[in-house]
Amino acid sequence: MTTDGRHRGEILKARDAIIEAQEAAVLKSRQGYKGYIIVARLYELQAGGFSSEFSVEEYDANGFMETEFFLPDTFPTQESAIEAGIRAGRQKIDAGFERGRAVVNG
Repeated sequence: MTTDGRHRGEILKARDAIIEAQEAAVLKSRQGYKGYIIVARLYELQAGGFSSEFSVEEYDANGFMETEFFLPDTFPTQESAIEAGIRAGRQKIDAGFERGRAVVNG
């Protein structure tokens, strides 16, 4: 399927609307750990349950860098989704991670 500029623009507008709707429904929790900030976010799924993602923020004199991770699992409660994001963030920090990329945490 080919897309012209107009069709691509329509797709991008629809995607932006979806992202805005998701952001309105997001819950997040921030926690400091070993000099980093872990930000866990969850989204309620239409099919039930919650998805979770997290980012690790690093701050220095030049500003900050955020590295995002996406958890592939579905969680039954808001609390379990946030806890999974925080726990996975701690594990990434403890193990070391490639900075500045968005990755699936498997």
